[in-house]
Amino acid sequence: MIFIKIISNIKIDMSKFGKITSCNVYVIHVEINDINDRAQEMIDIISDNSWVNKLKPIESKTFEARAKRTIKKLVNDIFLRINNPLSTEFGEYLISYSAVSALEECYQHHKVPLAELLKEKVTGNPGFDFHTETNTMLIAFGEAKYSGSTNPYVNALSQIAKFIALEKDVAEFAILQHFVSSTAMENALNGNKAFTAAFSINTQQPNRIFTNALKSTTLEQLLAYEELYLIGVEICAK
Repeated sequence: MIFIKIISNIKIDMSKFGKITSCNVYVIHVEINDINDRAQEMIDIISDNSWVNKLKPIESKTFEARAKRTIKKLVNDIFLRINNPLSTEFGEYLISYSAVSALEECYQHHKVPLAELLKEKVTGNPGFDFHTETNTMLIAFGEAKYSGSTNPYVNALSQIAKFIALEKDVAEFAILQHFVSSTAMENALNGNKAFTAAFSINTQQPNRIFTNALKSTTLEQLLAYEELYLIGVEICAK
């Protein structure tokens, strides 16, 4: 697991923002540092393909073959090439891994292998960046956005809303069924899902960013679902 520091972890009362909803909304503020160490941890995590051994023989061979190509490209072309400032591509992987770690630590989510390891295209998959299974047996579809200067929560929320409209979550069911419980899969088929918007934070006033995100009209579209997680990742490069 990538080392993260949980700065705050709050369940939000959306009525304080004038929004009545049955959706459970959570905000997590995360801090990470020592980027080179984090990159090595990401390499170790992504290179561990023991998860394929838990699959049936056909699925195991299929996903192992797909993962090999992706792992090689991610390690050689992205994770071993750390620049200052960070590239958007590396930054978004860092946000994704940090978000999954936060969800595991704070809410006991079960992680699903990185989305790009499960698909045929090596990188740049036009779908959700990461997935977890919640402790309430829902599939949580996650989107990560990175910027070295802004706070791209709007981009993350808008991308989720766009993907829902295009049914990209539904299009991933065939793959996800191999990595989540049958109950979570049944819930997803019935339209019961969770979503995670993870984004970098570049401000001395992170609470203001979370407040703006919670007030946004784009977020309102996601309150029709069971759970919503906002994860702000503060990167302290050293």
